[in-house]
Amino acid sequence: MILDRDSHYSTVMYTQNAKQMGAIGYSLPTLFYLVAALVCLTTMTRLVDEQRGQIGIFRALGFSKGKIVSKYVIYALSATVIGSTIGIFTGMSIFPVVIYETWRLMYDLPARLPLYPLKNILICYLAFSVLMAGVTIYVVNKSLREMPSQLMRPKAPKNAKKVFLEKIPFIWKKLSFTGRITARNLIRYRVRALMTIIGVAGCTGLLVVGWGIKDSIKDVVAIQFGQIFAHDYTINLEDSKAAPEILDVLGKDLSNTKSVPYMSYSSKVYLSDGEPTLNVIVIDAREGSEVFALRETDKVTELRIKNGGVIVSEKFAKNNGISAGDYITIESASGLKAKTKVNAVCEMYFQHYIFISEEQYDVLFSEPVHYSAIAVKNSDESASEIAAGIKDIAGFSSIADFSSLESQFDTMLQALDYIILVIIITAGSLAFVVLINLTQVNISERIREIATLKVLGFRDVEVSSYIYKEIFLLTLIGAAAGLPLGVVEHRFIMGVINMEMIMFGTQIKLLSFVYAFGITIGFTLLVMLMMARDLKKVEMIESLKSVE
Repeated sequence: MILDRDSHYSTVMYTQNAKQMGAIGYSLPTLFYLVAALVCLTTMTRLVDEQRGQIGIFRALGFSKGKIVSKYVIYALSATVIGSTIGIFTGMSIFPVVIYETWRLMYDLPARLPLYPLKNILICYLAFSVLMAGVTIYVVNKSLREMPSQLMRPKAPKNAKKVFLEKIPFIWKKLSFTGRITARNLIRYRVRALMTIIGVAGCTGLLVVGWGIKDSIKDVVAIQFGQIFAHDYTINLEDSKAAPEILDVLGKDLSNTKSVPYMSYSSKVYLSDGEPTLNVIVIDAREGSEVFALRETDKVTELRIKNGGVIVSEKFAKNNGISAGDYITIESASGLKAKTKVNAVCEMYFQHYIFISEEQYDVLFSEPVHYSAIAVKNSDESASEIAAGIKDIAGFSSIADFSSLESQFDTMLQALDYIILVIIITAGSLAFVVLINLTQVNISERIREIATLKVLGFRDVEVSSYIYKEIFLLTLIGAAAGLPLGVVEHRFIMGVINMEMIMFGTQIKLLSFVYAFGITIGFTLLVMLMMARDLKKVEMIESLKSVE
């Protein structure tokens, strides 16, 4: 029987995949919600700034602060209800479909039944309504602190301040005019700069999480069943008496480079705080190292099975606080107990194992080894070809093919690309909205300043550079800050999805950081390209208008 979708490992991977999506489903929305709060803040700040003259007129006519605030709160809540309705039903029509159809590439699943959980829908409405109402009240009340006469005039630009670079002459003197203005404006508009950095950092962090998840799981199957389990097939036996005959047939096949019998059974380990179980592999010390290429937890140093002590897998050791040099009590296949020393802890990603030599097993339990499996190294023939020569031998049970497991896992990783694509689109959309809002606020606050530059003869490219240098610099800072933020979120998610008998890494490849950083910069350049048209529309006459 070749390993297929109904196998034990397939069931483990399905369970792991489901838990992974559950962890992402609870942790990523938190980050999305924080970025959404920033979007709400920038949007309402922009709206209130554009209507400060109208707010001043309302105050001058005697409208109370409460009525003015309620006007904008009702507007914000109306937009929230409409946006939430569109977002909820659009999102639930896209995200579950993408994830479920992704799973159907790997598993035989029934047709998806549309489901709209009322509880989750109400939570979304409530969460965003509270957020928008709170942000709106804060922003409007901030404007209402000014006198009506001040509100009816355009917002006065902030005073320029000296920056620390001015105290470093050899740097300051080399900066261009727009470079110096950029440095000063970053200090003048600190809140907007901080919001830009946070928004961009959130976008970059989400992208790092998406690729980081794939990096953490993509190699574990190949390492476990391609490197640590350094054989291609496992022949399972119903009767150990069949082992000599099967080994003889395998030995005559020149394609089989190595065939090593071993005994495998489940055993309890008796510890002071529990009796966890694991798989015991009893194998010849010399030949065992040829089909099980064990390594220390540093993933480099080779380990050899010795005729004394045992080797314990990494996840089991971590779960139970076991380290090299400790003594543990294990069982034999017949249930006898014996105490033995842990020689080393080995790298292992799926299930828990103890490796013990046949000689050490005999010393501990004084009972014979009954072979239950044979590890076969053969990269030329398929499992069905090997099984054809031994399937009629009494005592043969099945043959497991690790290559089919690797192929199935690769299919899962390809399917995971769709989920990563959804994360990229969502993260990019958030960054896009944040940057668009902040850029428009920036332009509206400094429209007279921009018009004055045009009057002085600055070309469109120079005017754009005047604004975009700040945005691009803040984007670089935000993207750089988002990389460690993504690492923290990634470690949290991987910590949640780690299961009792499965261990995933937490390493993120350098290329994933490059992708996340590059896509964030790409979205920023797209925003700049779109906003260039608004800068060109600024008329020079704006600089001559009186603010009184």
